[in-house]
Amino acid sequence: MDAKNKIETKKVRSNLISIFLINTVVLFTLSLIGFIYLKSTSVESYFKENVLVSIYLKNNSTDVENKQLIKFLNLNDDVKEISYLSKEDAAENFSKEIGEEFVGFLGYNPLLDAISVQLYSNKIDVYSIEKFIENVNNFEFIEEVEYDKPLVNALNTNFEKIGLWILVLSVIFFITSFILINNSIKISIYSKREIIKTMQLVGATSKFIRKPFIWTYIKIGFLSSIVSVLLLVIMIFQLSLQIEEINFFTKINDLIILVCFIIFYGIFTSFISSYFVTQRYLKLKFVR
Repeated sequence: MDAKNKIETKKVRSNLISIFLINTVVLFTLSLIGFIYLKSTSVESYFKENVLVSIYLKNNSTDVENKQLIKFLNLNDDVKEISYLSKEDAAENFSKEIGEEFVGFLGYNPLLDAISVQLYSNKIDVYSIEKFIENVNNFEFIEEVEYDKPLVNALNTNFEKIGLWILVLSVIFFITSFILINNSIKISIYSKREIIKTMQLVGATSKFIRKPFIWTYIKIGFLSSIVSVLLLVIMIFQLSLQIEEINFFTKINDLIILVCFIIFYGIFTSFISSYFVTQRYLKLKFVR
């Protein structure tokens, strides 16, 4: 009898461990997709804000005019950051690149003073940039304003597609994750259907029978969500070490919301699934 009880205990423990592992994998994958969806905006911002609008100044522009333009750009709400490069510094940098002093050879410096402008990511589209250039061109001492138009179009088109696919994938896996967790709990409770029927036969109420099942799967759901969240944080930390250009811990509020959602989702799905599956077997007259 003791041997039989040990075997049954091992089966129950193995069953619960299987559910824990399934829930953890499902919740981790869901949290990963959620994180990708949240960080896709940051990644998009990173690439877009590296698009530069270059403003070249005429040779006869004065320091006062240059400072006037810089002040105008600093006060512009669309501008994130600006950097000024004089034609002397530009010539020195270019000479280092080609390994030859070209100014002495030509007898003059053909380069122009330039201001590189970084716009905020939500302003990186052809319409907004062209409007920005139109305003800048009101300064008569500006020789030329240029930017990589094909790159801007490619970034906007590709990130729109990526955002749509991530959203679709998130919805699909959200539904799939519920089905997987529900099925794992259904199989587990099915293996205990005879226990449920025995408890009914000795007069136990439905509430009394449901309670231990629900509580067990809620605890499993909670532990699975905690483990999945810890795995996500470890993965994010490792990514931040590997890719230093992108700060994966920006918008910490979004990360906190994601963590709370995963924990709530793990508990909620476990509760709903265990409640209705148990209720189903309670209503059966005969359990085979």
